[in-house]
Amino acid sequence: MKIGIVGAGAMGSLFGGRLARAGQEVLLYDIYEEHVEAIRRDGLVIEDLASGRQDVCRPGATTSAEELGDVEILLVFVKSAATEAVARQFSRLCGGRTIAVTMQNGLGNEGILKEHFGENRTAAGVTSQGATFLAPGRIRHAGRGPTHLCMSDRENKKLEGFVEALNAAGLETHLQENIDDLIWSKLIINVGINALTALTGLPNGRLLDFPDTKALMADLVAEAVAVAGKKGVHLTYDDPLQMVYQVAEKTGGNRSSMLQDFDRKRQSEIDFINGAIVREAQAMGLEVPANSAVTRLVRALDALHRENREKGEG
Repeated sequence: MKIGIVGAGAMGSLFGGRLARAGQEVLLYDIYEEHVEAIRRDGLVIEDLASGRQDVCRPGATTSAEELGDVEILLVFVKSAATEAVARQFSRLCGGRTIAVTMQNGLGNEGILKEHFGENRTAAGVTSQGATFLAPGRIRHAGRGPTHLCMSDRENKKLEGFVEALNAAGLETHLQENIDDLIWSKLIINVGINALTALTGLPNGRLLDFPDTKALMADLVAEAVAVAGKKGVHLTYDDPLQMVYQVAEKTGGNRSSMLQDFDRKRQSEIDFINGAIVREAQAMGLEVPANSAVTRLVRALDALHRENREKGEG
């Protein structure tokens, strides 16, 4: 199977490396030249957190989008803010047989891909795999868990070959009839944690140490749960707030992806997380003041970071 992966960060590299090691034809695309050059020169090193074992995988790697060509699967792992540009570019470069698959954070990426690839060539998924970028050409497989996929047109037979390839690569994967419930269940956890860590600079677990941040987590989650309920979403856990608290505790030392974006002064994914709750609420006439306030604050800091980048200040 010919697989193209757009966005060779930690997760893209994890999936690409494991698939290549299992014998699939994989080409990673990324604009990070150092990372691409390291993979070409020395292979991709995947360090296993649990065992300490280091595997050297040899996927193809390129900084040229045109090299991906007519792949069977286009797995999208870029930051959500880049999805529109990526979908527009690769829908023109890929052939008519390509299925675009998103396993990105947040809500809205599937809709963007559908606009460019069509419902019959788009799939969405949720993964519990975890990875950390260590250095160019080197990542850590930081956590294992199942992956669930579903075609946007619900014709999941088209994904059977890809699912077989993922399972053969040691990445447990299942086809799912209704992916929306899983996407929302993951979204609500991100809603309760990511933006607050970015705004405060706190790692996940420390949000629980202060009454005000813990109360804000509760407000954000309650609003998101109300929106999900209005949409008819069935969450995969019974107590959403306790689940968010548990995830924050279990990942206590982690710096969330949004906090890492702020660390690097990069644009965040706020519009696909808390901002998505705001959009969905507005469409149904609901008010979500906590999510609205947090979204505006993060957007303001995104604008400041962008302004500083343009000035060459980082």
